[in-house]
Amino acid sequence: MPRSLLVLTIVVLVLVAALALLSEAAVAQQTADTKKTQPVVGVHEADNGKDIDITTSQTLRVKLNTIAGTGYAWTLSGDPAPLKLTKSYTQHNNSTARRAGGAQPSVFDLTANSAGLANVTFVYRRSWEYNVPPAKTFSVRVNVR
Repeated sequence: MPRSLLVLTIVVLVLVAALALLSEAAVAQQTADTKKTQPVVGVHEADNGKDIDITTSQTLRVKLNTIAGTGYAWTLSGDPAPLKLTKSYTQHNNSTARRAGGAQPSVFDLTANSAGLANVTFVYRRSWEYNVPPAKTFSVRVNVR
């Protein structure tokens, strides 16, 4: 094999290897970026008292268990600005969740309107009981970047 052909072959192999490495790095970076900017950030009762970081393009989804038939319900307490409550619903996953005493998640979507710090608090109480403290409280501190 002529020397110039050998050198050319080595250069081509090095370029192919470099392109493969660059491609892998680009895929890894894209995966990392996707993980950072998931459109919905979920929190549950286990996250009570934690600090949460989100961006203005994300939604905070709070999922809290409610016991059916007790009269208790989760409600948002106070103004969560710069977040805004955009959707709330109760999930009915199976037939036992609809029976009295069955657990069913209450879901609240809060969308970030602008950057800022929010204290998001939910209280678990009966709507007709006025001078009674809530049975439970859930609170997270949200930093919207």
